[in-house]
Amino acid sequence: MSDMGTKEASIRWGVSQWRVQKWCRNQNDPRITQDKKGSPYHIPKDYPNPFIKEAER
Repeated sequence: MSDMGTKEASIRWGVSQWRVQKWCRNQNDPRITQDKKGSPYHIPKDYPNPFIKEAER
């Protein structure tokens, strides 16, 4: 499975890169990883868009 960074996720999900970074920091999901604190986040490319409401999916 391939990963994407916050920039690619922001483009796919239609939100700012800052918002994706903030969302990643607040997640307790083992699929969202970092090599070390301060390094880029790794998000699975098939991760569902967390910024759309359940009714819109």
